[in-house]
Amino acid sequence: MLYCHPLSQMNLPFQLSQRWVVYLLGFAIVLLCFVTIVGERGVFHLWRLIGEKKKLDEQNYRLQKENEALRQRISRLRHDDFYLEKYAREELNLVRPGEIIYRFQSSEPKKPRSNGVNVTPAESRPSTAQKARP
Repeated sequence: MLYCHPLSQMNLPFQLSQRWVVYLLGFAIVLLCFVTIVGERGVFHLWRLIGEKKKLDEQNYRLQKENEALRQRISRLRHDDFYLEKYAREELNLVRPGEIIYRFQSSEPKKPRSNGVNVTPAESRPSTAQKARP
């Protein structure tokens, strides 16, 4: 049979008063609370992670919408001839044979470019009709 001695009857090399035991337990609890709040995996770290997750969720949503718009644009470029022609005319400055393109100067003042090159769009990319003229 195993018999346990009560703590008060144990002979320790040092004597702890009941007051010091309460102080040590209180200090341990305060230290544990401090580590829980400020520690490496504490509450402040959790708040930062929640904020970072919100930013990543917003970025993910924005990129998903952008991907969907690009998929629709690719689908239209592959299957819609009118959209393909419009894109070729606007973005690539292409024309059909025999068409004449008229370009007018805008009435707004020109903004200087940051790279220092002042070339108008008409000078930068001549259309095929302009190339064909002697």
